[in-house]
Amino acid sequence: MYAQTQMTVRSRVWVLATAVVGSLATLALMEVESLHFAYRAFGLHVALEVTASFVAFLAAHLMYGRFREDGRLDDLALVCALAVLGCANFFLAAVPAAISNGRPERFSTWAPLLGRLVGEVTFAYAAFAPRRTLEHPRRAAAIGFSASGAALVAIAVIVGVTASHLPAGVNPTMSPSAINDPFTAGPLPLLLAQASGLFVYALAAVGFTRRAERRRDELMLWLAIGAVLAAISRWNYLMYPSLYSPWLYTGDAFRLASYTVLWLGAAREIGGYWRTRAEHAVFEERRRLARELHDGLAQELGFIATRARALEEETGGPVVRVVASAAERALDESRRAIVALTSSGDEPLEAAVAQAAEEVAGRVGARVRLELDRDVRVPSPTREALVRIVREAVSNAARHGHADAIRVELWNGDGTRLRVVDDGVGFDVDDPEASDGGFGLVSMRERARAVGGELTIESTPNVGTSVEVVLP
Repeated sequence: MYAQTQMTVRSRVWVLATAVVGSLATLALMEVESLHFAYRAFGLHVALEVTASFVAFLAAHLMYGRFREDGRLDDLALVCALAVLGCANFFLAAVPAAISNGRPERFSTWAPLLGRLVGEVTFAYAAFAPRRTLEHPRRAAAIGFSASGAALVAIAVIVGVTASHLPAGVNPTMSPSAINDPFTAGPLPLLLAQASGLFVYALAAVGFTRRAERRRDELMLWLAIGAVLAAISRWNYLMYPSLYSPWLYTGDAFRLASYTVLWLGAAREIGGYWRTRAEHAVFEERRRLARELHDGLAQELGFIATRARALEEETGGPVVRVVASAAERALDESRRAIVALTSSGDEPLEAAVAQAAEEVAGRVGARVRLELDRDVRVPSPTREALVRIVREAVSNAARHGHADAIRVELWNGDGTRLRVVDDGVGFDVDDPEASDGGFGLVSMRERARAVGGELTIESTPNVGTSVEVVLP
């Protein structure tokens, strides 16, 4: 719960900080005349559109990979939204602008505007769409892609046919710094479209922030920050829609920042994907080794231990007893190795401790009671050491202490504490032979010290034994 709260606070802080900084920068650019800048560069506009389109295509391809894994509706909506934005930027904006060589064209103004609106609305829907798994993902994807493509084609045809009746866009000769009333720089429908985009992106930022908090999904946080920057870019386009002129202005800077954030989020997601693939491959290899150990070495050791015990009962010789004990220890060690190889690296400590204690107790015929705190978090090497100590302590309590009941406790107090208490015959901890006589006390102490802890053993003959590990 504490880690989830940290994630929630961090997500909200990042999104709100982005909104505050972007808003202050926009207000400063509006009020401080010395900060006004405008740069006439048609080629950079085309480059910006191409960059935006390829970043959107990259993110769409990434989200399609997520959709293929889970087949969820929200992922499909996000794929369609990013694909529509990429197509609108490239086919309806960059290509026509390059063909017209910078001449003001009504098609280059209204077709990408309407195409982006479709993508923006779908983007906002993806932020709130239910996480429902579709019954037929491939069919749903085909329908979604076909509908998106048909919408863009319809927009291109309608705008192309009615272009002569549409209002002209932004006057290409008008510099942004020369505008006195910022809301008169473009026709009213154009400004209304920018206001709609501002509202839609702000809504999407809220939705993706909530998903970042609930699902602890880093990509959702990047999408939320990108949506905030896109909303601020639309606010700047309200003052001067430089997106539809040869001038570069503040809206273009924020728009480029939003796509940069989207690209960074996609890059981190791809990196995480490959790390997950590598970890999965390692885990599968560990499981293969565990199967080999179980089907080969463990089976042979089990046979040797069984035959040695049977021979010990027949002859009662001390040498056979030593061999039988060694075979059982080797068998236990092989089982521990199998468990270690098949356990997940991110398994909670209480789950690993519970599994280890119950497995050993069930094998030796003892009853175990667990009192485990679920909020204990330790690094992976520490978790492995504590699990090995639990296995050793429970095994010793049952086999050598002849305990009927064993209690395993784990909690956070003055440091992390792990305790194994039994009602067995106990032993004299001051007896030198106890440390060398098969109880594994030296091994447990060394494991505790290796992870920065201290192991304490308290035992009284005919009363029981308590093994406690304290980590700072």
